[in-house]
Amino acid sequence: MDIFELIAPKEQVICKACNYVMAKGSLKDKCPACGVAAKMFIPYEEKVSRKRKIILALDIHPILVHFPQAFSVTILLLGIFCAFAPDSFLGVLPLATLKLLSLLLPFVLLAAALAGLFDGKVRFRKVTTPLLLQKIYLSCAFLAFAVANALVVLFMEPTLTAMLASVALTACGIGCGTILSLMGVHLLNAKFAG
Repeated sequence: MDIFELIAPKEQVICKACNYVMAKGSLKDKCPACGVAAKMFIPYEEKVSRKRKIILALDIHPILVHFPQAFSVTILLLGIFCAFAPDSFLGVLPLATLKLLSLLLPFVLLAAALAGLFDGKVRFRKVTTPLLLQKIYLSCAFLAFAVANALVVLFMEPTLTAMLASVALTACGIGCGTILSLMGVHLLNAKFAG
């Protein structure tokens, strides 16, 4: 079986109980998702072209979105640590890691945003729909918080005030990222036919 048949099989079935879609040839005695009997499956015809289905199945944007979230949470925790750790315990490594992640975060966000634009174009053939525009604005806000945080962390002395500013900026960015993720979950299965 070729990889394209795994990603976008020609013959598919859908579980009437949970809407799990799978290749007809892979169906055994029960639904692998919810466990109901195989008799609950009916033929399913994909409304998206095979080529677009293969591109969407790569999940480029959903995968890249995890990096900014992970970076942001780590920056937040490091900022809190650097703000309140005694100087004798702080050392060089936590501050250096905070600076490196803060420097990289805007670039990681740009990569995720570009993947989101590509994903939106493949799913909806345009990126000017109301929800996608909201996601673009939130992404820009997230990027602005990340750039501001990078400037604070890289160019200010690591004082309590600077670290608290970093924590506040990062928390705002995490808020944007959380809203973006919740919106993305609702859009994950939406796409134009054809």
